[in-house]
Amino acid sequence: MTPELKHFFDSMGAYFEGVPEGVGLERLYAAHPGWQTPRTRTALYGGFVRGHVRGALEKLFPLSRHAVGEAAWDALVEEYTRTRPARHYEINRLGEAFPAHVADRVEALGLAPHVPALARFEWADFAVFASEEVAPEVVERLTANPTLTVLEHAFRICAHVRAGDARKVPDAGEELALLWRHPGQLATFYMEATPSALLVLKMAVEGLTAEHVAAATGMSEAQVRADVVRFARDGLVLLPPESK
Repeated sequence: MTPELKHFFDSMGAYFEGVPEGVGLERLYAAHPGWQTPRTRTALYGGFVRGHVRGALEKLFPLSRHAVGEAAWDALVEEYTRTRPARHYEINRLGEAFPAHVADRVEALGLAPHVPALARFEWADFAVFASEEVAPEVVERLTANPTLTVLEHAFRICAHVRAGDARKVPDAGEELALLWRHPGQLATFYMEATPSALLVLKMAVEGLTAEHVAAATGMSEAQVRADVVRFARDGLVLLPPESK
């Protein structure tokens, strides 16, 4: 990046960071003495950027928005726009730091304690969907889905999200949430980790066979194989062709 281009991006970042809009606009023009562009047009551009940020956050975090209420949501979005200006070329990526921002503002804004976990879940939902990891079309042995993401939190977020009612508060309780992109449907799947799901993932990671598991646990081979097929159907694990 040339020094001139870096100066431009740095000054545009400062335009959106931590200062009132009018003050930021004057600082931007002071950083570029030769600019002749009318201030109204530049301010209009600033408004577009803020609108894009708000629109992206509202698309990525609909449940979190409803959970905090409009007043707190407006405060979160405004503070986030000022303190973490959008820099990634892909507009949705600007939401990556939003869950951490929400967690930082729980006490000051009086947010419910489950909201940071909910925001983390919603971001993981998108990040898994947009993951650049590619599930191979053919595997030689039982394999964990490469897009798998694991979240640990103190609320029953999976059931809460599945219910789809953000006005309710999720039940408290330690939860290990599994999120992955289904290789066929190309949609994010999620579930609270169960003993059978964790066992099948262990088989995939450690290269264990149904015979090994049956001998070690006392489960029947038929039950182990049925669990493997069930989770492979959901895309949590990938099966070699001869095992399908």
